Amino acid sequence: MRVRVKLHGTLRKYLPAGSSENFVEVDLPNGATVGEAVSRLAIPPAHAKMMVSGNEQLEPTAVLRDGQELNLFPPLAGGS
Repeated sequence: MRVRVKLHGTLRKYLPAGSSENFVEVDLPNGATVGEAVSRLAIPPAHAKMMVSGNEQLEPTAVLRDGQELNLFPPLAGGS
């Protein structure tokens, strides 16, 4: 199956050469999880802290679907 992954912020450095618009298409076996997609992109698990598809925040164990779009965000800092 193929999943479209968009990397945000400091995660953009993990985009393969030739990627455009911060997106990459990732080929995964059926039943693959968010964590497997992160691993396939060689992103250390602690660097991808928020995983979102549509309006839903996902856990690393969430199973992906063919054609799904996944947004990965680094840890957020801030506050007062």
